[in-house]
Amino acid sequence: MLPLYSEKQKNGDRRGEEKDNDHKTVVYMVLPETTFSGGLSDRLRGIVAIYAECKRQGLPFRIVFEPLHLEDYLVPNEYDWSIQEDDLCWDVNKVYPCTLLTYHASARNRYQHFVQNTILRHFIAKDYRQIHVYSNMICRDEEYGRLFKELFYPSPELQQLLDEHLEKIGGTGSYISCTFRFRQLLGDFKEGGDTLPVAQRQAYIDRCVRTVEQLHQSCQSTILVTSDSGTFLAQVSRLPYVYVIPGKVVHIGFTFDASKQVYMKSFVDYYMLSYARTVYLVRDKLMYHSGFPRRAALLNGAEYREIGLEAADRR
Repeated sequence: MLPLYSEKQKNGDRRGEEKDNDHKTVVYMVLPETTFSGGLSDRLRGIVAIYAECKRQGLPFRIVFEPLHLEDYLVPNEYDWSIQEDDLCWDVNKVYPCTLLTYHASARNRYQHFVQNTILRHFIAKDYRQIHVYSNMICRDEEYGRLFKELFYPSPELQQLLDEHLEKIGGTGSYISCTFRFRQLLGDFKEGGDTLPVAQRQAYIDRCVRTVEQLHQSCQSTILVTSDSGTFLAQVSRLPYVYVIPGKVVHIGFTFDASKQVYMKSFVDYYMLSYARTVYLVRDKLMYHSGFPRRAALLNGAEYREIGLEAADRR
């Protein structure tokens, strides 16, 4: 794991500080000990947004993504964003660390987008050797999929898993998806938010399962169901037309010590959602309004829809 600036100075570590560098470099930073930058989808949108600005200005762009090693899951595609630890500068006289975070963000909010990009341009205009940016800032919907694919391609291990699941589910565009984002509502996920009393949980799960049943009645397709609740997935997977990707889900902003296989499931879910014909997010006043499925839908141009539990019951 990469140490922090203060530790670098304390340890007298000067690696990377004497190398010639003719260009300012912008580095997107995720370090678990520092700023909370949201979940996987939040961080990916931040990466794409910052890359878009660097591309407009002709600035080199790199990514540091810890504690998971991003290249175990996503590898550079058309643009090489990789950076070696020895090439990182930790000298506070030569590095400008900056934070640009947003919550309750909307890519449809043009003013919010303008303000964030104005602040980002101010940061990266600083006369420093490296600009280290900690951010989950929004990016434009219309450029997300294209720029994401310029940056990323599935690693061989991730691609193998995607191929296996696509073969089992029937191939790209042959299914729809349905996402439930409970957070710790059902008491089986590590994150913020309210938790239902134990006595109320099964009735709530049953209501969510009925939503999937009603959706199937209207679409007559295989349904990929994704969720952060293993309890819910275990029950909904009993439906013969439901496909659930096995494995445990964790929130990368709250869990820093999971195995590679555990982190891998989030990337598999993300891509598998993107290959669906239609991506649904189920919502009510208790569930979290996740950006994960919407961002996945943008990746490959899938239709995206949000439905409430009551609305789904009336379909």
